[in-house]
Amino acid sequence: MGTAAQKPVVLSVNQDAGIGPGRAKGAAVHLNSMRSAFAGLGADCRGIDEPDDPRLTEALVAALDQGPVDLIYERYALGKSTTSRFASENNIPLVVEVNAPLADEQRRWRGGSNEAEDARHDAFTMGEACQVIAVSSEVARYAIERGADIERIRVFSNGIDTDRFCHSARSASLRNSLIPSGRFVIGFHGRLRPWHGFDMFMNVAHRLLSGGHDIHLLIVGEGGFEGLERVPQNRYTRVEWQPHEEIPRYVAAFDALPLTYQADMPCYFSPLKLMEAMGCGVVPLVPGIGDLPNVIRHGQTGLVYEAGNEDQLLKQMESLIADKDLVEKIGRQAALEARRHSWTRIADHALKYRAVDSHPELRLA
Repeated sequence: MGTAAQKPVVLSVNQDAGIGPGRAKGAAVHLNSMRSAFAGLGADCRGIDEPDDPRLTEALVAALDQGPVDLIYERYALGKSTTSRFASENNIPLVVEVNAPLADEQRRWRGGSNEAEDARHDAFTMGEACQVIAVSSEVARYAIERGADIERIRVFSNGIDTDRFCHSARSASLRNSLIPSGRFVIGFHGRLRPWHGFDMFMNVAHRLLSGGHDIHLLIVGEGGFEGLERVPQNRYTRVEWQPHEEIPRYVAAFDALPLTYQADMPCYFSPLKLMEAMGCGVVPLVPGIGDLPNVIRHGQTGLVYEAGNEDQLLKQMESLIADKDLVEKIGRQAALEARRHSWTRIADHALKYRAVDSHPELRLA
């Protein structure tokens, strides 16, 4: 199958209609970034975005008609087994990426699905995968419940573009044009969701200002951001949703990124915003839930507080505001840690499961 001179062919399959590569959301960033990472490693990566099963089959057959396929990398979609069946029938290695417990989300937020049918399709997909890549420990447990072999699961937190989200981005940030000089900048970026606990974010900010601390909020993204009206207008800068390639210039203007997920929220995700901020040398403050305490080394690459403990988060913020050297020290260590979390590391791992016999002399970068 193929020759040593050819690039390995990777089909990147996505059946979620809401996560097209052109969409302005974190999942689309993830999708595009993985495809770029495969290409950067020397693969011929071909994206297939098709929610309809019959049309997906046609696309997969058409791709195979063009020549050998060495790997299929599929973003898990609930109750979809067309890709796994195609891979099985054509003896093509399949790696499945699981980003969320979709059956649980369907049950909690949407309803109306055929749970037994979804479970049957998921069991086939998970069972056929030669590797299942999960974004967190909780998602890995979910994948096992859906039929994945524990020996074939690997946990990788979401990655970042380490060329864009890096410590040197601080020198190119928009801080001077957005923030009055001398203020400590507390940031938020992304699309606001209920689980972000923005009310706690604003409570801490209000208490810091009431305590006389010279802070400024930089809010970049989409959402109502209720509570901003509680602080003076000259103490926050509100920036609408920006193209992802522009985000580093804003994030690098932050001094700190407090994540305020609440203790009663399911913490199965791997926040893109966390690693992106760390890459830019921002100090993260995270609640001790899910995998977050494992991502952050307390006092070295960030600070960990008890989830929901507003007083503790406030004291940690005050310690940073009072010690610029500590902010710089932790920020640099955070940036170094983030360099280990590139999209390329995930793609490189997945490529190890390609049809190696087809490229015996190939050496990827």
